[in-house]
Amino acid sequence: MSTKLIQKDLLRGTREFEIVDEEIRVRIKTLFKEKRSTVVLEILNPDPVTNGSNLEFHSRVKCGPLLTLFVDKPNKAEFDAFVEEVSRRAKSAFDAFAGIKPLT
Repeated sequence: MSTKLIQKDLLRGTREFEIVDEEIRVRIKTLFKEKRSTVVLEILNPDPVTNGSNLEFHSRVKCGPLLTLFVDKPNKAEFDAFVEEVSRRAKSAFDAFAGIKPLT
């Protein structure tokens, strides 16, 4: 299953985030360059941090942000749904990796 979020900003360009299986594929395109990367869900801390007009997902170990999203773009509902899905899948992927079984 795939979930996608596309964020556009006049000055900072376009950011595309797509959750595919156990990873997030990122594409950042500005006027002069394009960058692609992949982030594995099991290394993400499922609790994002707000930093000004951005929402950041950090690694479970101490380091800078692995994902940076523009807050409430393209709209609040779509943004919130994507953030919830990333958080849920990051927690689930880590629990599976660590051998933690969900409570039933």
